[in-house]
Amino acid sequence: MTYGSNRIKTAIRQQADGFSRDTQGAVALIAGLVAVPMILAAGAAIDFYRVDAARAAVQASLDAGALAGAAAKPGTSDTVRSKIAIDTFEANLQGGFADKLKGAPEVSFDNDNLTVTYNGGLPSTLLRVGGFNEFNVGASSSVRINLPSRAEIALVLDYSSSMESYSAGQQKYVTMRKAAIDMVNGLTDNGNNAEVEFGLVPFSHNVYTTLPASHVVGAGGGNWTGCTYDRQYPYNTTSATPGGSDKSKWGQATPAKFGSYKGQANYHCDGYKHNGNGYQANQLQVRELSSNHSDIVGQLQAMEPYGYTNISLGVEFGWHLLEPGAPFAARSHTDEENKKFIVVLTDGKQTTPAFGPGNSRDRFDGEDNLTKLCSNIKSADQITVITIAFALKDNATETRLRNCSTDPDKHFFKAESSNDLTRAFEEIQQQIAKAIFLSK
Repeated sequence: MTYGSNRIKTAIRQQADGFSRDTQGAVALIAGLVAVPMILAAGAAIDFYRVDAARAAVQASLDAGALAGAAAKPGTSDTVRSKIAIDTFEANLQGGFADKLKGAPEVSFDNDNLTVTYNGGLPSTLLRVGGFNEFNVGASSSVRINLPSRAEIALVLDYSSSMESYSAGQQKYVTMRKAAIDMVNGLTDNGNNAEVEFGLVPFSHNVYTTLPASHVVGAGGGNWTGCTYDRQYPYNTTSATPGGSDKSKWGQATPAKFGSYKGQANYHCDGYKHNGNGYQANQLQVRELSSNHSDIVGQLQAMEPYGYTNISLGVEFGWHLLEPGAPFAARSHTDEENKKFIVVLTDGKQTTPAFGPGNSRDRFDGEDNLTKLCSNIKSADQITVITIAFALKDNATETRLRNCSTDPDKHFFKAESSNDLTRAFEEIQQQIAKAIFLSK
């Protein structure tokens, strides 16, 4: 009986071992079949990322080439313009995908436009397993020749005292100054393009400016120059020209005219760590839109920080700079060849009181006013709002700036360091250049 049992057990083990070997073979076959789509899926993810990056690099290089070719001095032959465009394209594409792309750019001319086109391909990597050998990365860029579009750009820049602090070994306002000057020079061909105008609104707790006296409470006749505080709500959230009502006018930020709200001694022109007018001493005066780029650059070089922070007042004046009505005179909104931009930079939250509903006045009213201002600017006019949070440690203010921008994914920049800020201004310059000069 025992002997028979052992024979049965042995037979069962042999059958089981055979089944096991058959199963292992089947699993190996299945694993091999599954591996192919897994490799294809991984390859697709990698290759699609490479294609997107290559297309972005090609488009940026095409834009640069088209701009360079079209910007050549009047009388330049099409042959020379073509060479300039192609050389610029290739120079901008150096590194990265330059040695992997197949194909060469072509330049064509149609009426007043120069167009650079690229119809090359990018070899695939892992997707070759599935028979996909190359992806098209074609694109084009077109620029009007010697017909620069017009632009008006209001730089609304924070000059509160916190901008004196350091980032990456350099004072923040010094980094801002250099980046802004580089942008002015870059967008105006070092002052040679009078069609691109810049205006300056340096703000801290007040804005120092020259206005018609009829637009300032109690200012008399002629023109008035001095520090302002905001108009009463809701005028301080609009671009309406001041009228007969004092509520529609700006206030004089002087001890005698300032009003009775809390902390007034700190918020007038000479009330913050200065024996005289700190705004005038630090060159912090509004400059209207101007094609005198050397004066714009000169003021940027001269301005130094002073005082607290009033973001909403700065943005209000930035909006007024771009309006065709008084107190400043910008180009008409119906001029389709003209583009308008506000660039707002701050490194801190609102610390200055502002008028709110019901004649209330608090810094929280200023925060609410900024939200309303941005909404009104974007809904009323063809103005692109670009915002920069520079080493800003207040999440609520950062969110307001993000929402203030025309397109948060494109026009909001968070710069944690001086290097970040430099790169942000470079990207802003590219965005504005494309909006001004590129035909499509």
